[in-house]
Amino acid sequence: MAIYIVPENPMTVPNTPRLLNLDILRLISALMVLAFHYGFRMRISGEGGGLGFPELAPFAMWFDAGLLIFFAISGYVIAMSAEGRSAYDFAAGRFARLWPTFIACATITAVVLSMWHVPTLDPPTVRQWLAHAVIISRGLGQPFLDGAYWTIAYEIIFYFWVFVLIAIGLFDRGWRVLVLAWLALSVANETLIGSGAVQKLLITEYSGYFAFGLTLYKTQRDWSPANLCVLALAACWATVTPFLTEPDFVEMYGLVRNVEGLALIGPVSLGIMAICATAPSLRISPALAIGLGGLTYPLYLLHQNIGYAVFARFGTEQNRWLVAFVLVALLLLVSLAIARTIEPRARRAIVRAAGHIKEGWGRLRQRTA
Repeated sequence: MAIYIVPENPMTVPNTPRLLNLDILRLISALMVLAFHYGFRMRISGEGGGLGFPELAPFAMWFDAGLLIFFAISGYVIAMSAEGRSAYDFAAGRFARLWPTFIACATITAVVLSMWHVPTLDPPTVRQWLAHAVIISRGLGQPFLDGAYWTIAYEIIFYFWVFVLIAIGLFDRGWRVLVLAWLALSVANETLIGSGAVQKLLITEYSGYFAFGLTLYKTQRDWSPANLCVLALAACWATVTPFLTEPDFVEMYGLVRNVEGLALIGPVSLGIMAICATAPSLRISPALAIGLGGLTYPLYLLHQNIGYAVFARFGTEQNRWLVAFVLVALLLLVSLAIARTIEPRARRAIVRAAGHIKEGWGRLRQRTA
């Protein structure tokens, strides 16, 4: 999404040139999701006041693949970020990356939706906005301010499990068994058990993508038959799951996508991500690539409901393309401003505070030992 998530200092990680490819891919994936919402979903849902881009729909309806690419990238990058770190440092780094930008974007979204109404949505309330302080506002009984936030919830669940595994010392030495168990439970739940709680807690619909990214990174570090088998199994499950989630797509949009496309969407998403993660870096300035990748997270958080509000308030059949161009340009500029100002300053402050807390805790333990 987080797929929109990068290591704390990407230029200090081994093999970082390959991460430049992932930075570019993250932005492309975010733009794919944006195109899915504006070019396909908006007209069907009515959230844009009846406007849409039917000429884009035959292609845009497949661009939810951007989410699958996001999840695979997240598995890869989080495996890298977790390597050699304590559970505390991992959690502090993730919080510093995720929370400040999320709060800034949720606040901007709340303000915009308070001024410009989105058809089919209730105006935001102060209580709803405050609930986003914990990011997963649904845990406090409040709906998300933006429909895209559900993927952030899945990212946090994934981070939580990685944190637990680091804390108990199994992330490095027991990861293969754990990934296989995760995939097995996912298959069992999606095909036999059907538990909604298990689906949310273990991300069983999308576990193949997270597991593929994680295993790909581990396989790059240790090229072994066992790792390749786990990678293949993750890819197989990722290939199957679009068929299992498709009934929800049909129910929501009243449209049946062809079998060939569903068979390809998983492998193509994984293949693109794997090529970008393993191929030599594109000939691009590292600062430019990292800067473009930095736009991804705020752009993803801002685009959906703010976009619908703008189309509903200002769009007509005659000016919809102009509105789309201006809207995307403004979203990119605001995302750039957040990525260059709010995000790094807040992250540094949180990391410093986390370091002071860690030092204080260490001194306290020494005194009581």
